[in-house]
Amino acid sequence: MGLQIRPSGSALGAEIIGADLTRALDDATFAQIRAAFYQHEVIYIRGQALSDEDQIRFTARFGALRQLRLASQSHVAHAEIFVVSNIRKDGKPIGSYDAGSLWHTDGAYLANPHAISALRALEVPAQDGRTLGDTQFASVSAAYDALPQAMKHRLEGLQAVQSFEQHLAKTGGGGVKKDIYSTVKAAAEVMHPLVRVHPVNGRKCLYVTEGYTARIVGLPEDESRDLIAELAAHCIKPAFTYRHNWQQHDLVMWDDCSTQHKATFDYPASLPRLMHRTTVVGGTLH
Repeated sequence: MGLQIRPSGSALGAEIIGADLTRALDDATFAQIRAAFYQHEVIYIRGQALSDEDQIRFTARFGALRQLRLASQSHVAHAEIFVVSNIRKDGKPIGSYDAGSLWHTDGAYLANPHAISALRALEVPAQDGRTLGDTQFASVSAAYDALPQAMKHRLEGLQAVQSFEQHLAKTGGGGVKKDIYSTVKAAAEVMHPLVRVHPVNGRKCLYVTEGYTARIVGLPEDESRDLIAELAAHCIKPAFTYRHNWQQHDLVMWDDCSTQHKATFDYPASLPRLMHRTTVVGGTLH
């Protein structure tokens, strides 16, 4: 049948149909998928029981992968695999159990944030015939485009401080999250442009989230706080969002420059959720 790309109907997101990720893709097929990814910002492929090796092989076509496996995830064979799960073994979580509780973009607290993240569903919580634990995505390129011209002018040249410590304070995170912080050797704070230029397609993207953005450099505290809140709320308006309802064996990839995301914790801890993530290294921000 050949490759099919089925847009979600929302501001972002598309399903890729007809690509067999259990084997190496030819260059032409991969080029189509890559183009669809940078157009739709989130892509998903359903119904393929991929191995970690399959996931690594496919996502590494987009760029070098970060080695984010934690010491507590030694049960995973590959350093490129990061475990997201609420499952506990011997009383301890086998993965990051509360990942994505706030709207955020992955790795914003790094000097070179992540470029792309890919999450594969091994187990999904289900109840009454419906899978739970959706992930919401927002297009911050669409959000930027929709800003009034006066606001775009106001944001030109501004830098924002992104802070992992703020994220911990807001979520009450510890344990696994502190292990993540140590693994990537993050600085206490980093400064990034408030408006990023996408390194592939050149679109402008708002780079402000409730999860990591601590303050805007050079603005009074109250003005900084109010502007962050205004922009963060603007980014997640329904017009800019897509909500993914997971199925077992889904592989979902998102662009960490042009999107934000947030998990939906609508399931009890007794329902297991197990995901494996791979992450493409990003470059210097502009």
